[in-house]
Amino acid sequence: MNYNHSNSRRGKPKRILDPSTGLCTPTSPPNPYVYSQMPINNGLQSEYGFSLPEQTPPPQYGFQQPISSPLPPMGGASSPIPPPYSSEPPRESFASPQFAAQLLTDPMVTNMAMKYGDTLVGSGKQHLEKYVPVTALKYYFAVDTDYVFIKLALLFFPFTHRDWSVKYEQDVPLQPRYEKNAPDMYIPTMAFLTYVVMAGLSLGTQGRFTPEQLGILASSALAWGVIELVVHTTTLYVMNLETSLRTLDMLAYCGYKYVGINVALLFSLMFGKFGYYTILIYYSISLAFFLIRSLKLRVIPEGHSSYTASGNKRRLYFILFVAMLQPCLMWWLSYHLI
Repeated sequence: MNYNHSNSRRGKPKRILDPSTGLCTPTSPPNPYVYSQMPINNGLQSEYGFSLPEQTPPPQYGFQQPISSPLPPMGGASSPIPPPYSSEPPRESFASPQFAAQLLTDPMVTNMAMKYGDTLVGSGKQHLEKYVPVTALKYYFAVDTDYVFIKLALLFFPFTHRDWSVKYEQDVPLQPRYEKNAPDMYIPTMAFLTYVVMAGLSLGTQGRFTPEQLGILASSALAWGVIELVVHTTTLYVMNLETSLRTLDMLAYCGYKYVGINVALLFSLMFGKFGYYTILIYYSISLAFFLIRSLKLRVIPEGHSSYTASGNKRRLYFILFVAMLQPCLMWWLSYHLI
């Protein structure tokens, strides 16, 4: 059969609007940068017969986001806007000062710290004594005021002194405070520091003082002291001389020359070159006499039968070399300061 479709009207199919959505008002698209707090089920009844609980929105990490107006639910029903979530104040990650004070006052912590400190000091002292003879230095600095005055008088007036021997107690020499003939390091050390001050004063009176001069003078004097000590030690080794002299003994005996240098510089400020050379010559003679008498008992002990005549002669040459070298070094270290 033939059907005539010519009279039929053709048109676009009509869409039937959803009555629940027809009443809703157009809304602006949500901002992708703003979190929208919105209930999951929008207050509608689920198809299973019960309402779904609202999920807790995700926590905010480190900042507070302003909440914009959420999209209204379908059907035009308004839903309450959830309040913004308040962030708790950050807890302190460090201990409070009160807790630290209580920890320090704890007897157990204090005892542990004291034991650890004692162990650390003991190990450090052992390592230090490997390179620096701390025990020996204590002997050379064991002096008092009476010893200093007596030793200075002995350096300037050694001609009347008779007994130059050093007394021993259980094979150990007495400390300088109990034995005036024993060498010490206190007077040479203080004399060296005074030398640097007197040099600056002498240069200042002549208008030649600069801060760099003090460092140059101190370093040059130390360098000459080290060279002198090396020369004496090498001489003893080359001559094959066995003596009771120690390195600190030689350093102490060679350091007494700074006493004469200081006095000579002081007299140069008052009496010029005449006072300087007068004190320099006199102290050179007294220091040479002091060294000869002091070193003789350390290098050539009395009543020692193992020393031969040739060995004693070499020892005597060594003593004279040390005694004669001191006046030359005194002049070399001070002549440019007057």
